[in-house]
Amino acid sequence: MLVRGALTPLIAVVALSCAACGGDDPAARSSAPSAAAQVTEAPSNSADRAPSAQQLEEMLARAVDPKVPLADKVHLVQGATEADGPLFDELVKLRQDNPEVSWHIGKPVLEQPGLAKAQFSILMGGTNQLAYATLVFDGGSWKLQRSYTCQMIAQVGRDSPSCH
Repeated sequence: MLVRGALTPLIAVVALSCAACGGDDPAARSSAPSAAAQVTEAPSNSADRAPSAQQLEEMLARAVDPKVPLADKVHLVQGATEADGPLFDELVKLRQDNPEVSWHIGKPVLEQPGLAKAQFSILMGGTNQLAYATLVFDGGSWKLQRSYTCQMIAQVGRDSPSCH
């Protein structure tokens, strides 16, 4: 079992690694959604508007869903390929092994066209940890930025073919 510090960056990668909306896995959502998450905001399919928090929540559900094919998941991270499949499999397993973990994604902020940041908090064992993720608009959709993803993967002692 991974230690708490190692799990946080991996969940950060999962939390914002999706680029396509869809899927609704209630087990992958926060157990206590905030008022912001309850507000329906149209998803963004434009580099001129940040993705909505609800869009990212739906993306997260797809990222940790074992039924979503790898071919769909690789489009969630800038520059990812099917060679990164073992990392996606590990993330699914981490979610299955840690069902008590909950999260909240704050409203993403557009820093400049095609670049957004989102804050999220992860509640594990009574400890709330904050993290920020960087997203880029690439190939017509929002994705987790490659350099951010590679930093998170390296932090937990993992490697990815797409980071070379």
